[in-house]
Amino acid sequence: MLVACTLASAAFVAPTLRAPPRVVRHPHPVARQLAFVAKAEVASPPFAESSDVAAWFAEESAIQVLMSQADAAERLDKGEVAGEQRWEVTTGIPFPGMVAKSATAMDVKINTATPALQISSSESKTVCEGGPGWARAFLSRISEIASTTSTNQVELRDAPGGKVFVSTVSLTVALTLPPFLPVPVAAFEKAGSESIQKLIDADMPTTLSKFRDAYLAYKP
Repeated sequence: MLVACTLASAAFVAPTLRAPPRVVRHPHPVARQLAFVAKAEVASPPFAESSDVAAWFAEESAIQVLMSQADAAERLDKGEVAGEQRWEVTTGIPFPGMVAKSATAMDVKINTATPALQISSSESKTVCEGGPGWARAFLSRISEIASTTSTNQVELRDAPGGKVFVSTVSLTVALTLPPFLPVPVAAFEKAGSESIQKLIDADMPTTLSKFRDAYLAYKP
């Protein structure tokens, strides 16, 4: 009996206490932010001042010229606040079998003393016509991953040969991308910024020339 107990004791190995295994916690994936940025300052051809520029800035027809790049522009306010207007511009984007329309609210502030006017973008929504339901649902939620911020300040300045309208434009398109998309952020931002910069550089001189011509034809 003693021998058996001795052998049993010799065979028994006390268990080694070990710390519980560490749980490695990986950080939650974080969505990546991209921003395409473009800026420009454009001057109209010179002209001789013929009418009250501050009054012209407050005209609906003046704002419509500056928003003429959109498919449609509609004034939303009723003139409740002096020197302020609110508009909505709509731009159609054709897709196979459907059309997506982006509607963006624009706030206009007019400084009659300078004179100057500033147009800045506000909230945006996308409405789809035609096409499959899943596509309409996806495009209608595009504002959840993309946002556009823009400002356009137009003012009167002295210049050789008379006066000029100067437009200072800033445009930023921000995208929120899922973390699993292998996007080279720096290269993507550079290419996107260059693309919208080309659009601004191509469109703004024409728009500002139309604005100047409409002013010269303006009869208060």
